[in-house]
Amino acid sequence: SDDEMVILAEIDNFALEMGLAAGELAYEVFDENTGEVTAVLDLAWPHGLQPGYSYPVAVLIDEDDKVRLAANDAGFKVVMSAEAFRSYVEREILEEKVPL
Repeated sequence: SDDEMVILAEIDNFALEMGLAAGELAYEVFDENTGEVTAVLDLAWPHGLQPGYSYPVAVLIDEDDKVRLAANDAGFKVVMSAEAFRSYVEREILEEKVPL
């Protein structure tokens, strides 16, 4: 939906403002055995917010458990809202930059 696209754009802009990598919209997760797409993640950082230094992250807005489980199985840290993403970035990625 248009509302979802606005939220995803805001999340991606927040990451960029924090000096992190840009996310990938509609990132496809594939089954390693069959090559079939198992899920499409709303916004993902398959190489981490800091490529080479952090884990893969996916933001899922209004997705079902099947998509969430597929993302988890593919090794992604999954967050389900803009607020959860910001909290994750501040707590786990930029913790030395967050004022006490």
